[in-house]
Amino acid sequence: MTEWFPLHNRTHYSLLKGFSKPEELVRKCVDNGYKLCGIADFKSLAGTVAFSKKCESKGVKPILGCSFDTYQLYALNTAGWNELIKVVSSIDVEGNESAVLRDELLANGNMIRVDKQDGAVKKTCYVDQSQAELHRILLASEMKATLRKAKKLAAGDEDFWCKEFFLTDDYYVPDKDESATISDPEGMAILQEIESKIEDYSILSPPMLPTFPTPNGETEEEYLKEMCREGWKKFVNGHNFDNEKKQVYLDRFKKEFGVIEKANLFGYFLIVQDIMNYAKKNNWMTGPGRGSAAGCLISYLIGITQIDPIEYDLIFERFFNAGRSSDGHVSLPDIDMDLPKRCRQNIVDYVKGQYGEDRVCQMITLGRLQGRGAIKEVARVTEACHHAEVNEITKYIPDEADIADELQVMDEEDRSIIRWALEFGNKNLKDFCYIEDGEFHGPHAELFKTAIEIEGTFKSQGKHAAGVVISQEPLQDVCPMTRDKEGNPIAALEMSGLEDLGHVKFDFLSINFLDKTMMVKELTGV
Repeated sequence: MTEWFPLHNRTHYSLLKGFSKPEELVRKCVDNGYKLCGIADFKSLAGTVAFSKKCESKGVKPILGCSFDTYQLYALNTAGWNELIKVVSSIDVEGNESAVLRDELLANGNMIRVDKQDGAVKKTCYVDQSQAELHRILLASEMKATLRKAKKLAAGDEDFWCKEFFLTDDYYVPDKDESATISDPEGMAILQEIESKIEDYSILSPPMLPTFPTPNGETEEEYLKEMCREGWKKFVNGHNFDNEKKQVYLDRFKKEFGVIEKANLFGYFLIVQDIMNYAKKNNWMTGPGRGSAAGCLISYLIGITQIDPIEYDLIFERFFNAGRSSDGHVSLPDIDMDLPKRCRQNIVDYVKGQYGEDRVCQMITLGRLQGRGAIKEVARVTEACHHAEVNEITKYIPDEADIADELQVMDEEDRSIIRWALEFGNKNLKDFCYIEDGEFHGPHAELFKTAIEIEGTFKSQGKHAAGVVISQEPLQDVCPMTRDKEGNPIAALEMSGLEDLGHVKFDFLSINFLDKTMMVKELTGV
């Protein structure tokens, strides 16, 4: 007999319509012995990848779905997942999915539609009942209203769109003993049908690099070796190296090539080199090499970077190491390409010509309530203090980038910009809030506590400024899609999600300095 399990769960990937985090949701399932768990974010599949990863790591079977205005769809197998992608990708600028396409695909039997909203198919928007008020703060934030005004609307307006969430704290995942009391026959029949039909499948995949078109039909490995030989000859001709020095470079090359060979990343380096070479052929300036990528000798030999890593004692392992390729999992290296802003779209168009218009596109990025932003929004919604005082508080909250290393050494569950500022930051914050023996104290203790609880929650969606995904297959068949403000199709997943599905991401960074330098060269002829 089927035991109850949480199916209709909205997470913070629903953008201010849900508060649950995938890791919290799966932890609740593990703690209560639920063997299955569903996700159904509102008109979005952006959270399915993180949810799947967490479920698979904890032995919980994920049920991947999406919620719409009056129903949900859940994929029962790989074919159902691909069909769900098509339905979500059909959502137009007004937020309406294609009912014709949906019904046509449902007839295949790979997805199941659930119309029931209560009873055993309980909708949840937060994991624990104590988080109900946090969820209401998010809803008020979406409305650009205060919590007081939102509650007043919920009490007096029968047509208020999220009235239900202000009248009860019931949209949480129940504990095992409480779930046993949920006995709605129709709802339990739906859960039983899904449990009996759901197949073991995974949407996660190792990297699926597109095949690089080598000029003479040689393998990617052979072509990369040949490029390295040519680069080495040019490099040696410009230097007076003795045999001992040459051996240092040879040993470094062998080590790097062995790591790249084990991870089968020949194509990755060839694709990046080809993009950079295209820019240089057009006399467009490129950056010399950003971050850890400058520590790779092979990148230097084939012209991706312009810095000799051995001369400057740069470490290859900071860029990539064998530990990132194990047990069938490969974490790709990350080579950022610095390009002139005015030339960037030409380069993207070139890549589309190389690999297919329908296999190359940009992707979304999700904005979070973080640090100062979280405090400001909670203060506005809860009316905790006036604007001038909020500004006085937030000037003592650092940027995340400034304390990135410090945050990494904090326990994951306590990792918070605001908490770090209270415990290790500016002492002036003690006038507003301080932590002592694990408790929050001070005139604005509740504001700080709430802001920390809400910190990291997704709030908005935009287009990533640099990321471009290149896929082996047409993206609309294997990845949920949406459209940017200009109407161009973009992948409706963040970078990490795309990579976990096996799609390869490249960063094309627009650098204004390169544009200005090119302009000076054009004007002066230097």
